[in-house]
Amino acid sequence: MKDEKQSTQYRYRFGTAEFDEARFELTVGGLAVDVQRKPLELLAIMLRHVEEVVTRDELLESVWEGRPTVEHVVANAIAKLRNALGEDNAARIITQPRVGYRFKGPVERVAVGRNFASALDLRVGLAVPRREHFALVSPMSQSEQSEVWLARHEKTGEPRVYKFSSGGQQLAALKREATLNRVLRNSLGERPDFVRILDWNFEAAPFFLECAYAGANLSTWAKTEDRLATSSRAERLALFLQIADAVAAAHSVGVLHKDLKPANVMVESKPGGWQIRVGDFGNGRLLEFDRLKALGITQLGMTVTHGVGTDPVSATPLYVAPELLAGHEPTAQSDVYALGLILYQMLHGDLRKPLVSGWERDLDDELLREDIAKATDGDPAQRLPTVAAAHARATARGAAAKGRSCGIGGGAARQRATRSREAPLGHRRTREPHTRPDGRLMAVRAPIAHLSRVAGLRTRDPRTEPARRRSHALSQRERAEFRGSVSR
Repeated sequence: MKDEKQSTQYRYRFGTAEFDEARFELTVGGLAVDVQRKPLELLAIMLRHVEEVVTRDELLESVWEGRPTVEHVVANAIAKLRNALGEDNAARIITQPRVGYRFKGPVERVAVGRNFASALDLRVGLAVPRREHFALVSPMSQSEQSEVWLARHEKTGEPRVYKFSSGGQQLAALKREATLNRVLRNSLGERPDFVRILDWNFEAAPFFLECAYAGANLSTWAKTEDRLATSSRAERLALFLQIADAVAAAHSVGVLHKDLKPANVMVESKPGGWQIRVGDFGNGRLLEFDRLKALGITQLGMTVTHGVGTDPVSATPLYVAPELLAGHEPTAQSDVYALGLILYQMLHGDLRKPLVSGWERDLDDELLREDIAKATDGDPAQRLPTVAAAHARATARGAAAKGRSCGIGGGAARQRATRSREAPLGHRRTREPHTRPDGRLMAVRAPIAHLSRVAGLRTRDPRTEPARRRSHALSQRERAEFRGSVSR
């Protein structure tokens, strides 16, 4: 199926039905039909490809952006569409078993308008506004108020990513992301597991963030050359541990992500493996606003209190913890829930797989099933309390998986994993994360050292950790320059 973006919009007629693409309106027998948007989006795609088979995967990618919230979501939407069309018109939708759907002609169409691909009037080859040496190469994602583009320097070929916004809620999200990025950088120093924000323009439209290129997102990476499908369980756990380590570091300085999903995790090749980078904190939250003053950071796009119901940018429903949907305040456990789902998807090998009843049958490892169940428990009181707890358990499972794949030490690794499962939660690490009475995270400690060594990860000695952080912190001159750039 070709790209669904097209400049011309049409009014389609078939049988007693008419679909106006410009107004996105369906009428049957001259009367408007009330139907949800997703079924109409399916209809629009099939009408553009009359007598062609459109696969289920293509529909998922186009309509749900590869993120279905329930199983059989395409079939359910098709059923609603057929019901809206009526029996005779619905007979034109032919099911191709185990493949997809085909719309049977004939269909009349009349041009009714034009649809511009970019609401911000951006196009391939155009110079980035205010960055004349960088040219736009390709759009990476688009919505009504924002667009993300890949650009390259005209001489050096250096890639950069630009997040554009016309204003409104998405501009507030860009400002919030810039603020939280500075909190992370000033508090933790330069880390390789966060997407770097290099600069921004909040003075004139189109507003944007200028980011270092961090590779493809996890979903794209997984599908390229079947990388996820061909990875071993130990390799998948190692990738997940990188994600968990970055989120735990953010939590340690009071930053919640609130929109963890494969699209916000970037993967880039590095010598000997893959580097994970967590990005897009535009929906995030800072638990301690006093930290901004202590770090000398100007508050951009942040409010002292904004619950999930008033956040200007909503997270992806599939990864949202149940308590947030019920209107409760986000906590570190909200991110734990999303990480648990991502772990399940990575182990299953399908990053679009929802966690539905019977999911346990997809995994043959009892301990991993238990870990995922504890991370995604619908009751926050029963869920793993911190990302560090999830990290420690995943590290133990990685040790066991690596031992089995190497054919040596498997028994010892399994014994360690079993001890981790059987020991009370408070005794599984040398130091537990500390939480305040209101549940806000004060610090997240790394899992115990011997598990990290077994998993093949670099271990950090807590006695030398302060010196390591100081060595990575920004110099006084860099801090002054960076602080000045925000207050301009």
